[in-house]
Amino acid sequence: MGRVCNLRHVPLAASRQPGRVRAQCGPKGVARAPNPGLSMRIMSVAIFLLLAMTGGGASFATQSDGQTTDFSRFAQSDPDSLIHIDHSGWTLVLRDIVLNVPPMDRNPERSRPITTGTRLSTGNLSRYRYEGNRVVYHLMPDEYRDAITTLRQDLETLPDRIGGLEALNRDEQLAYWFNLHNVAVVEQILAAYPIRNINRLRAPGSDQSLFEGPLLTVAGQTLSLNDIRLRIVFEQWDDPRIIYGFFNGSVGSPELRRAAFEGDQVWEQLDASADEFVNALRGVDVHRRKLRVSHVYDDARGLFDNFDRDLRRHLLAYANPETSSQLMGDRPLETNVADWQIADLINGSYRCRGSGGASPMLSYGWSEQGSGIANSCGVLPTNGRLLLNAVEQRRIELIGEGRYGEVFTNDLPSPDPDDTRPDEPADDGAD
Repeated sequence: MGRVCNLRHVPLAASRQPGRVRAQCGPKGVARAPNPGLSMRIMSVAIFLLLAMTGGGASFATQSDGQTTDFSRFAQSDPDSLIHIDHSGWTLVLRDIVLNVPPMDRNPERSRPITTGTRLSTGNLSRYRYEGNRVVYHLMPDEYRDAITTLRQDLETLPDRIGGLEALNRDEQLAYWFNLHNVAVVEQILAAYPIRNINRLRAPGSDQSLFEGPLLTVAGQTLSLNDIRLRIVFEQWDDPRIIYGFFNGSVGSPELRRAAFEGDQVWEQLDASADEFVNALRGVDVHRRKLRVSHVYDDARGLFDNFDRDLRRHLLAYANPETSSQLMGDRPLETNVADWQIADLINGSYRCRGSGGASPMLSYGWSEQGSGIANSCGVLPTNGRLLLNAVEQRRIELIGEGRYGEVFTNDLPSPDPDDTRPDEPADDGAD
């Protein structure tokens, strides 16, 4: 008998076809747009399970002893599994809350942005401040907070609904861990917002950092974010590309993309993230006679047999010509590039005034069709205006170079028409 997973709070909608069972489940919610320029909506936060008809299958239910975490239980997988977790609910949220920032050139930003009316600055002053996608925390209404929490809860309990993570193949497991980690990071930052420095956050009810404190429970095991990243994924997958799947909420992190990771696309998605990060200054920088790379590579030393040699080879595999030229030679390698300031639009500051009085502020709304500008400091303080000016300028440069189309791509699920069964109509995307 095939098994159907019914996630909580939502009626099950299943359709049976020869050889498989399809189940749809997930919470529902509708959000009001926080301003007319930002097209924000909450659709169904759903996880779809596509299960092959099997002869049953055992469910592993080993319980945690409450004292130590048994990471070995997450090492099991089923290479023949046809279970597919569709994380489109998370994608729907990401498309509403993430601003797509184009790849910047490799010229570092000046030490201080130019502003009028004050010499004080609450903005990010680092040379990497305009790199990487941004989350619009300051525009998110409560409906988004609730939807993100529900997503995290459903991901935590998903293993109990499918007979354990060992029922999945390794690609599906990898996408699961990336999404659970990143949902939890966004949830915790949103709960603490406004903040500026991610590395100062603490796990709820703990004096440990956000990344080391107990935060999640999966299959009866209490896990921290670093448990997922360092002690499960980095230990069980021997491929440096996994570095780029984890978003830590900061500017210096691999960016949060506008689509959830999917098991059937996870390696292509990681390739795209690697390409962006390696060719950004926050990934690979040159300072005088030293080759400086991100601190995230230091955490991943175990993925490189000969760290210096193999990391350089890995970086060269994704480097564009300009980055490649900086990787060549014998500059000593240092893993000390970091920017822990928050990857949002306003650097965690709603400040609108300077010592010279009110500064001219702009609100900025964007959608798939275009953007609009209006007067409202409450929507977009100075820090956000500076970032969006840089984004618009870079987009214009890329369009002028004929590169805009090749840079801005999104990895979306798209069924291959050749894979459609003769007795099965193609999915036209209709609700």
